[in-house]
Amino acid sequence: MKLTRRDLILAIGAASLAAGTPAVAADWPSEPITILVGYPAGGANDLVARTLIEGLSERLGTSVVVENRTGAAGVVAGDAAARAEPDGYTLYMISSAQTLAPSIRDVSFDPKAFEPIMLGAAGNYLLLTRKDLGASSVEELVAMAKDDPGALSYASSGIGAGPHLTGELFKSKTGTDILHVPYRGDTPVLTDLLAGRVDMGFVAVAPSKQYVENGDLIALAVSGNERVDTFPDVPTVEEAAGLDAFNMGAWWGLVAPPGTPQDIVDKVTAAAEETLATDKVQSTFTGLGFRPGGMKGEEFGAFISTEVDKFAGIVEEANISVE
Repeated sequence: MKLTRRDLILAIGAASLAAGTPAVAADWPSEPITILVGYPAGGANDLVARTLIEGLSERLGTSVVVENRTGAAGVVAGDAAARAEPDGYTLYMISSAQTLAPSIRDVSFDPKAFEPIMLGAAGNYLLLTRKDLGASSVEELVAMAKDDPGALSYASSGIGAGPHLTGELFKSKTGTDILHVPYRGDTPVLTDLLAGRVDMGFVAVAPSKQYVENGDLIALAVSGNERVDTFPDVPTVEEAAGLDAFNMGAWWGLVAPPGTPQDIVDKVTAAAEETLATDKVQSTFTGLGFRPGGMKGEEFGAFISTEVDKFAGIVEEANISVE
């Protein structure tokens, strides 16, 4: 039987589907790649993405650009990424905020459904107090809070944000009653801490750095399970207060839309891993107060799932209202 051109095309398509990989994947990439970032230029998500794009472009042989698609605390970009064509030309800079989002608001995407590529960077919060509060350690702060329940206040960058959940976890593990005062971002938090309008707060290292170094604010502890290079003498919350399993912070990593072929994901992963290993990227992240990542593939996917479940548990225990 003589095969027609149409028969040949259908046969090639069937073979491609049987292999589980689109035929176009072999010559990928043949056009520019866009990384969706859910926050404005200059923010942590944006900085991590832009630190990686030069190296990705060089190693993938095509231009890689950042598109800041803002709104709803990163949810707008997350929704767009989840619905994007799974052809490798759209990637997404997911963050801890997006694994938190399903616990506090209705979202149209499942963070666990993305194809994991690599964790780019991570950062912890500093437990800051106003300099005239009178607590020189976490133990003294906890004692002060227990002596007068509800008298102390802690600031966060917003209801449901990472610092808010970190504060609630701190209250739960220390058995303290501390008033939550939400703001819109780190800048107003720092402004009111400096002015003495609030007593304490969990704030990212980078924006806090100058105020701690100048002695305008006191850093009592780090929210992660490791000390940070920027302030090596500041203990972790676990070290300072003897609390188990206290590991909170922010992180940012690359994922692809659900269904993106594995060979494309593997190519991006290899390029991202090589890029992250360069001295330039390592020093850039360290200078920003971040820890370079490196977790990739299934391990990164499992980490995302764990983060979703962790935040859901904290939200439930703290009885934080869902939007």
